[in-house]
Amino acid sequence: MSRAPHQESHAAGRTDHAAGRTGRAAEPLSPAGAPRRPGHAHSPRRAGPLLVELRRGAGLPAGAATLAVLLFAMYTKTDDWLTGWTETTNMLRVAGLVLGAPLAAAVACWQGGRERRRRTEELLATVARPPLRQALLAAAPAVVWPVVGYLVTAVVCLAWTWQYAGGGGPHLSLIVADATGIGSLAVLGFVVGRVVPWRLAPPVVALVMYNVELLLSNQESGISWLSPGKEHISSWGRPVWWFGPVSMVWTAGLAAAALLAYAVRRRARALALAPLAAAVTAAVLLAQTGDGLWRPDPASAALVCDEGTPRVCATRVHSRMLPDASRALAGLTAKLRGIPNAPTRIVEAPVDTQARRADAALTGWDMYFRRNRIAEPEMFAANAALAATTPYCPGVSDADRYSDLNEAVAEWLAPIPRPKNVPRGQTEPGFTRILKRLKTMPDRERTRWLGGYFAATRSCHPERVTAP
Repeated sequence: MSRAPHQESHAAGRTDHAAGRTGRAAEPLSPAGAPRRPGHAHSPRRAGPLLVELRRGAGLPAGAATLAVLLFAMYTKTDDWLTGWTETTNMLRVAGLVLGAPLAAAVACWQGGRERRRRTEELLATVARPPLRQALLAAAPAVVWPVVGYLVTAVVCLAWTWQYAGGGGPHLSLIVADATGIGSLAVLGFVVGRVVPWRLAPPVVALVMYNVELLLSNQESGISWLSPGKEHISSWGRPVWWFGPVSMVWTAGLAAAALLAYAVRRRARALALAPLAAAVTAAVLLAQTGDGLWRPDPASAALVCDEGTPRVCATRVHSRMLPDASRALAGLTAKLRGIPNAPTRIVEAPVDTQARRADAALTGWDMYFRRNRIAEPEMFAANAALAATTPYCPGVSDADRYSDLNEAVAEWLAPIPRPKNVPRGQTEPGFTRILKRLKTMPDRERTRWLGGYFAATRSCHPERVTAP
């Protein structure tokens, strides 16, 4: 125990002697025994190769361009999608895959020819890094940043839709599938850029990809669902749970197969058959299912009604349109109130369903609304009046449903708006006479006649009605 102080002083003396020989103060030792540089407690870490690639090249500008193009395209079509979650998802799919994907593929194709333009292909061949890893690193900027641009666009649009959409929620699996599709098509463009030594390859790739997507989506068979930009127009359906994941396998499998066939060594190229087989299987499943990829959603089509008489009802997905619809139909409901056999409800009816005969079924509510505010209240009310006077009746011809009598009653309930001094067109004498008679009839007599009229038309026997 008495030797410890002596050893410490002896070590300190050797340290001082070494410092005196070099003419510098002794450097402090790190815990591992290595000297530290003054003012540098920790040396900075070098960025990994992936981060280096993401910071340079055409990827970041491509992501910014994708974001700008998609936001502009969505902004110019706000009236078409700012009504519900399905409409927003559809428009994001169309904009992202029809506009964003060809742009991303063109940039990736340009990125793929980078080494050829720089004449560094032989130099890269001497690098110890495997060819597949080199290709992945080179493709990363042109694949990642456009996908990020699409996802940012999706977040902005979904947040905007939140204040206008009714029930349900966004179809997140389809948004992820669309992002995967954009990245996969970018990978295909990158492979083309590596294989095809042509400076005009990028615009040609974008043009071909754009036209192929349109060609597929316009097919009248299940093959149309192989297009990543295929649009679904019904507001009252939901995709089957596996639609998004299978779509991801379809597009990502093609991209993985192309990349493996190009980048791996010749002996290992058989590995590309696995993702190719997965892509073909997914494609067959999508094509055979066809329109069944979307199923009717009873919860979305459920009615939400006001407390008026007759009641005005909107489907759940458009429930936020209901207050303005009730105000627009106030004049119509006031005229129907108290008439025997008149429609008890004016309802929004999905296109693929049939309402009760006691209802006035009006389709296409969203055509009249702009951000849950009705843009054409008079036309909206006029179409509701026409729906009240022409119920769907199997076996009854349109000539009987849309007769002068029915149109005259609809015109009395809610006239079709027309500019001043513009005639109705070729006005039929019968229509004019019936409308004039309805306007001049005493209230009690008109109510009694309209009760009989609605009893006959809503029981699908318009022949029983006699003109007033």
